[in-house]
Amino acid sequence: MRYLRHLTALGALIVTGGLGIIGLLIGTGALDAAGTGTFLATAAGTVVVLVVGVALLLTAMHYVVILADRRVNAVTYVREAELGKIEVTPHAVKELIAGILREEVGIERFRVVLHHAGQGVAITVRTTLAPDQRVTELGERIQRQLTHQVAERTGVEVRSVSVQVRSIRRSVASLHNAGGKEDAE
Repeated sequence: MRYLRHLTALGALIVTGGLGIIGLLIGTGALDAAGTGTFLATAAGTVVVLVVGVALLLTAMHYVVILADRRVNAVTYVREAELGKIEVTPHAVKELIAGILREEVGIERFRVVLHHAGQGVAITVRTTLAPDQRVTELGERIQRQLTHQVAERTGVEVRSVSVQVRSIRRSVASLHNAGGKEDAE
């Protein structure tokens, strides 16, 4: 699914960018509209139209994949209880995880991604750490805290917790206190 998402995103980029540039060139008069019509009547023009058609279909597929992802992520986590259903939305699970990461683990910069995994959830945490933090220890702490607390507080089974450290750098607050400047990414 990830490969298809990247392929359709690339197709969407090429098509929308290319059509936008062509539209601007024709609109400003830099590209002759009459000459464009003559070109499209040739065999090469037919090939261009076919390529643009395929690219537009890829663009449409890109949006279908986005809509499908949103639909899957909008599905609630359901647990049958004695008196009826208990439903927890992905948004609520993300809010809980954000609170745990900030208040109990002590990290401020992160992104949480949830994936349905059977009747449970697979959690991915992408984060930036400070140079003094130990990646392995903190990663394992995140895994333990989220696995235990999300299941305990929501009833949603945590199937896996992946931690991706995207960057290791000093916090903006410590840079200002030290009088230093943050490097550009």
